[in-house]
Amino acid sequence: MKDIVRSQAGNNQASRALWTLAATSFGFVVVQLDVTIVNVAMPQIGISMDSDMAGLQWLVNAYTLTFASFLLTAGTLGDYFGSRRIFCYGLILFGFASAACAFAPNILILVIARALQGIGAALIFPTSLSLLSHASAGDANARHHAIGWWSAIGGVVSAMGPVIGGVLTDWFGWRAIFLVNVPICLFGLWACRTYVSETVKVSSRRFDLSGQILAVLALFFLTRSIIEAGSLGWDNRMVILSFALAAILVVAFMANERLVTEPMLPLGLFRRKGFTATIVLGGIMNMTFYGSIFVLSIYFQRARDYTPVMAGFALLPFTIIMLANLVSARLSLRFTPRVTVLVGFMLSAFAFVMLYGINATTSYWQILPALLLLAFGAGIGTPTLISLIIGSVEPQRSATASAILNTARQVGSAIGVAVFGSFISGEVIDIATGAAGAFGISAILRFVGALIAIFWL
Repeated sequence: MKDIVRSQAGNNQASRALWTLAATSFGFVVVQLDVTIVNVAMPQIGISMDSDMAGLQWLVNAYTLTFASFLLTAGTLGDYFGSRRIFCYGLILFGFASAACAFAPNILILVIARALQGIGAALIFPTSLSLLSHASAGDANARHHAIGWWSAIGGVVSAMGPVIGGVLTDWFGWRAIFLVNVPICLFGLWACRTYVSETVKVSSRRFDLSGQILAVLALFFLTRSIIEAGSLGWDNRMVILSFALAAILVVAFMANERLVTEPMLPLGLFRRKGFTATIVLGGIMNMTFYGSIFVLSIYFQRARDYTPVMAGFALLPFTIIMLANLVSARLSLRFTPRVTVLVGFMLSAFAFVMLYGINATTSYWQILPALLLLAFGAGIGTPTLISLIIGSVEPQRSATASAILNTARQVGSAIGVAVFGSFISGEVIDIATGAAGAFGISAILRFVGALIAIFWL
């Protein structure tokens, strides 16, 4: 009888873990999809809304800004009120904002709705990882496998975003790229409310309101400065002032966290072994990976004259990231997380070295092996870094820890797009030369990341 009870309990736990993975993955899908799906619909949106380029740029930046700015706050709210509750709120807000995007009458309403999507995405992202960790019941191997699957699903969707966006835009019009989010959010909400258990709360602690406000403002101005630098130039007066304001806010935030008795971000976390190294590696990873995807999409369309859908299909090899995410768990189990991260960074570094020789006449079949190697290297490293950061803190701090890592990753993505994007302007030959330069810098950064993994992880 006891064996039967244990068996049923084990089956129930496995079932809940599976449903938790399903619910969090659906949340991750809408977050990742809206990072890439909008790009190919931009021309049609511009014509439909009679918008200039500045309006279209804000369509992308509004999502990026609010997403990055509210990540840290969302992680703290998840730890404070429970990750399940905040995750559900995020899905509701994201679904509502997506519907608002689909029925927006003008570009201003569309940009505002996109900003609301970014806040919803921020609520979803760190809490989904906290829920996965909670469902793993302290089992590091189970946690790594779950994060591997979560990363794999999100990685495939992100890579297929341009293709999905192109097909939906061509067949149904640009509004369909936002409407598709609504049923996904509803399913994720139902699965979460029905099957997912709540995490441990730290609601007995005082809420650090001043820290929350300073964190949002600091991240907002930092991300905005990076984005504006990509279009206005790094020496622009407004960009410099914005960076200065961001720096002042960061200093104020750090001072606040030292002074308050119960800070939202305990600075002692950064003294833990590997914590800071993991955050730095996450920033390098996203800066080089997403910055390079941006460069490649411009290279394929402007230097090679691909259509948006063709460019989307050209980037489909990145879907191999799903296989790499799943391999990551096995590598970490057989070797160590340090070795897994090191291998991922070295493979990616060699991929960037291969891409460094790119020019306007390089055959796609010469580029393809580098794309596959880059995707595989990135896919191996990402789940390991996420699992490391969550495993380095107490369960009730898991949402905050994942938010710190993902804030660094989002800021890294913004830096990569802004810096590398400034390389690829002008004539076809200039775009190809700039792309090669971006890949060269990415290779150096990845080798630096490998050294960090060896000595500090």
